[in-house]
Amino acid sequence: YFSGDGMNKVWINKKLFNANEARISIFDRGFMYGDGIFETMRSYSGKVFEIDGHLDRLGLSLKTIGIKNPYSKIYLKKEIYRLLGANALKDAYIRLTVTRGEGRFGIERKDRQKPNVIIFAKKFEGYPGRVYRKGISVRVVSIKQDDLSPLSGIKSLNFLGHIIARFQAKDAGADEAIILNTRACVAEAATSNVFTVKRGVIITPSLESGILPGITRAVIIRLAKRFGLKVIEKSLPHKELLSSDEIFLTNSLAGVLPVISVDGKKIGRGIPGELTKLLHISYRKEALR
Repeated sequence: YFSGDGMNKVWINKKLFNANEARISIFDRGFMYGDGIFETMRSYSGKVFEIDGHLDRLGLSLKTIGIKNPYSKIYLKKEIYRLLGANALKDAYIRLTVTRGEGRFGIERKDRQKPNVIIFAKKFEGYPGRVYRKGISVRVVSIKQDDLSPLSGIKSLNFLGHIIARFQAKDAGADEAIILNTRACVAEAATSNVFTVKRGVIITPSLESGILPGITRAVIIRLAKRFGLKVIEKSLPHKELLSSDEIFLTNSLAGVLPVISVDGKKIGRGIPGELTKLLHISYRKEALR
């Protein structure tokens, strides 16, 4: 889905570097322990969609794990656009990472530790059209999401559970994983939030289900309500997923992804549903405005 390399410059702690010369210490706690946060954004025709939402969530996540954000939101916005300009990118995938910084051995914090902030961007022209026309398959995996942990709601660098979940789904012949929480209710997909449709009502796992509060999720809820559709955020038992009329996934890179089967069982008519298509088109229009 990424076009060419399209990454000549990366941004580290205020400075631009050639990508092949960019360096972070091997003793950085992000590398050593996954001690940090990341955000993934997408730009359309040079505009970073929902940049404020992403940077606000970054700030809340950093606060949760006790890292002081070294830069203001206004400054980071300016620098993200500077990086896009330096790489002559219009349609891009942008990743912003903040680590606790270089530390001593062991997990104790060091006084006056200086966080490292890294931003890179690559040319990204979206997923192939067939994904939206045909839909994808998902598999419920054995990895569980801890709905009682505050870490479930942040985009931690320690992404191992979601990585293994994706591996399990792929090994089972599916495109994506569905992760349940400790109460056997739907939490999220490996890199997306989950929505279902039943008799014209849109249902999505509540924040208390142990999910990341997705930026695209929030946009979709807003758009659905604009159309006068009923949206319910609640605990979503596994069996309700299987009896859905439609299922779709949302994230910043894909937008709205239709799901046509769960664990090999056809959802609805086994094709992308009408509300899914409506919200996909509406999201694209919103992003391109």
